[in-house]
Amino acid sequence: LKAWPDAVKQKTRNGWTPLHAACACREGSFEVACLIFNSWLSYNENRSKRAIMHWCNFTGDVKVLFSHLFAIYNNNAGNPSPNEIMDYFVRIEMWNGVSLVLDSNPAVVKTIGLDTNVMADLLSTIGRCCSMITM
Repeated sequence: LKAWPDAVKQKTRNGWTPLHAACACREGSFEVACLIFNSWLSYNENRSKRAIMHWCNFTGDVKVLFSHLFAIYNNNAGNPSPNEIMDYFVRIEMWNGVSLVLDSNPAVVKTIGLDTNVMADLLSTIGRCCSMITM
């Protein structure tokens, strides 16, 4: 992915991308699925509700990952809060997931209680990853 980031967009004859393959493989590594998914999220066209809700039928850790992602766009009472979703993405170091949460819920920044110096770094990073509306 470092040598060819657009590889995440390539499709097989059946229309499958590397993300489809990584998520469908029952013996596949969660780390590999996260790496591919994080790259996939770096493209603006993949950060919409329509693009994300297209995914389904996962098991294990990948299912947990996508349930957090789906919760960003569904305000059901049983879903985790935006703060919990962001904490999850921080814990697995999926930074494009964190920026997606901040794009969808900019008010989350106010609730994380960061030191002023750290907040400056966070806002700088957000400025590189998120949309202008978030800023």
